[in-house]
Amino acid sequence: MKPVFTSAEMRACDAEATAKYGVPSLMLMENAARGAADVLAASFNLMPGMHARLFCGKGNNGGDGFALARHLLNRGLVVTVYVACSEGEIAGDALINLRVLQRTLSDAPQLDVRFLDSSDGSGLATRADFIVDALLGTGLTAPVSGSMASLVRKINDSGVPVASIDIPTGIHADTGEILGEAVNAELTITMGGLKRGLLFFPGREYAGAVHVVDIGMPRQGFYERAASAHFIEDADVAQLLPVRAVDAHKYDAGAVGLIAGSAGYTGAAAMAAEAAQRSGAGLVILGIPRSLNSVMEAKLTEVMTRPLGDTGEGVFSVGAFEGAATLINGTQAGILGPGVSRHPEALELVRALIKTSRVPLVVDADGLAALVGHLDLLRACTAPIILTPHMGEFARLCGISADDIERNRLEAARAFAKQTNTILVLKGSPTVTATPDGRAFITVTGNPGMATAGSGDVLTGVIASLIAQGLTPETAAWTGAHVHGRAGDLAVRDTGTLGLIATDILRAIATTMRDLASPVAPAEG
Repeated sequence: MKPVFTSAEMRACDAEATAKYGVPSLMLMENAARGAADVLAASFNLMPGMHARLFCGKGNNGGDGFALARHLLNRGLVVTVYVACSEGEIAGDALINLRVLQRTLSDAPQLDVRFLDSSDGSGLATRADFIVDALLGTGLTAPVSGSMASLVRKINDSGVPVASIDIPTGIHADTGEILGEAVNAELTITMGGLKRGLLFFPGREYAGAVHVVDIGMPRQGFYERAASAHFIEDADVAQLLPVRAVDAHKYDAGAVGLIAGSAGYTGAAAMAAEAAQRSGAGLVILGIPRSLNSVMEAKLTEVMTRPLGDTGEGVFSVGAFEGAATLINGTQAGILGPGVSRHPEALELVRALIKTSRVPLVVDADGLAALVGHLDLLRACTAPIILTPHMGEFARLCGISADDIERNRLEAARAFAKQTNTILVLKGSPTVTATPDGRAFITVTGNPGMATAGSGDVLTGVIASLIAQGLTPETAAWTGAHVHGRAGDLAVRDTGTLGLIATDILRAIATTMRDLASPVAPAEG
């Protein structure tokens, strides 16, 4: 999996590379420029005679741009560099690379270096095949305004493909938030490692295709520990998917117990149970209010049902506790919440089961509602608890607005997981899995069609199934989120975004896991 850095974490890695390992910062900048040139060559099919316009700021992002200009010049391109500051504002490695360009001017008629003042936008009328944005980079914390905002707008209106260095100008590197105005790039070439703002909207949309350039800092030691978040890829999941022994029987494949469903919400229970089976659980047992048992026996063929205490309204009663606890604790993983209703007795039952469970529990939907105002229960649990809220449910759990959470979803998830001693799967785009020790895992699989009723029920079934088959609760959480998103991506090919429903995702789970475990080798030639 790839580390995902905040701007501060990345700066610390740069500093460590120089201070501890003796890698000159100028060498890191040179490696960044050479790597960026390689990415541009592959992405834009660079050929001699093509015209590149580079817009460079005063900091290291601009320094990367100055060095990149030299590499593009060496590849035979016509290069115009626009410097969006005064010469006196440039220092350090950036100034060294600017001086190299300036000394090259007399020998390279195809190079031009211009300093822009607040009113100069005439250079944008110059013919170009592509633009490079090296204006502000990852250090931005205040809104882009004034002449810089005007320059950003002119870049966006140029009609020319734009490649940003490190992160599009105007995007907050840690949150993906737009600060004032932002460059809308077709391509982002980021240095050293992924930045959080490239994975979270709207920054993810503004970044376009993202390429990470290895700039030569040592990967041992500090670099491996610096990032508090990681990006999940198919290969990370493939190596963790369960493999059954040739002589396996159903008990070897793990058992999942569910307490789910109520009158009008039997579908949620059915989808969670079937998802657990489709993702590999050998045995799935569904506890259901007694009056609904015949309904569930007709709806589900392979899933065992267990009739439990009922209020008489098709809702769990508190009298269901003994049977429900026996059911859950007799399996390797439990699911609480899908469709149990907001009836006070059902919510009381959920809280009692969370408090006493001896096996990992995946809690979703109405189970999350049972925890609003009762987060103290989570801190006292001895068994791992995995919560899978969407943004609205998470906002209610936290007692703060969804808008406030969206400003920095990853940090909100990390803080909640640490405070409640839970594993949190915050569903969305991207989905963030946060752990009690402060780590976070990001998966970008999935599509807008998955914003449909029942999609979350499928996810809970997958996660619980993976736990029952031997994955740790933490690993099962982010693996399940990735598989769930991939299944949605597979299903949407047939249905389209608007027509996708949760059972389409459910039907795609098995094929998705098969394909992840045995990827098709690329054709030769």
